[in-house]
Amino acid sequence: MVSGRRRSLSCFFTLSAVLLVGVCLLDVEASTCPSSSSIIHKKVGDTVKLSSCLPTEGVTLARWKHRNTIVADKNRGVTKDRFYLNPTDFSLTVKRLTLQDSGNFSFISELNEHKQRPTVVITLQVHEPITKEPDVTVNSTWDDSNKSCTVLLECSSTSDNVTYSWSVKNQTQSGSRLKVNIRPEDGETTVTCTISDHVSEKSASKPVKCRNNSESVPPPESSSLLVPLIVGLVVFVMTALLLSLLYYKKSNHTCCNR
Repeated sequence: MVSGRRRSLSCFFTLSAVLLVGVCLLDVEASTCPSSSSIIHKKVGDTVKLSSCLPTEGVTLARWKHRNTIVADKNRGVTKDRFYLNPTDFSLTVKRLTLQDSGNFSFISELNEHKQRPTVVITLQVHEPITKEPDVTVNSTWDDSNKSCTVLLECSSTSDNVTYSWSVKNQTQSGSRLKVNIRPEDGETTVTCTISDHVSEKSASKPVKCRNNSESVPPPESSSLLVPLIVGLVVFVMTALLLSLLYYKKSNHTCCNR
């Protein structure tokens, strides 16, 4: 009797485990199917597979449209260029994606007796990958009252439709501009700007150090060299004038003696 109960419990747990695994698998499968507002992001040159996730049994018509153009048709054998229609599950594969591939893909299908099923619409967005690092501009101002520097950071990019984020002192902030306070005792602080879109990202970093601008700054080396150069030029001009004057007087004296 005890062994019978053990068998019953064992069967119960086994059945529960099987059901749990089945539910998980269903969830995984459902997560790969498009929703009513499904958007897929890819970059130029990628390959994408579009699936309707509708049952395939009894399907008499299966057709994919990109915008208003038919790109694949089960019955007509239409397969354009980079488009491939899977004859088993009617999924559509698009290779070597271009920016022009962006837009709505519609799957239209019918069952026996010309019974049309709901149209599945998938939106594809193809992006140019970010190739250039952003430009980081730093403007630091000394605040004597707080004995610190107010640093204005600005990040810019030539790429369109990107988001900006900053990483400063192990903290992350969003936006293309940021204002931070840094003290001299912080030493050299690295600021990093990251630009990203749905398919790529690029970062650029700059070191920032707080300095008291009101402190006396030694004159630049070029100024110290300029002073003796001017003095030497003045001495040369005065010497030349003196020699010219002596020569002039000597010439006049010679003429008078004649």
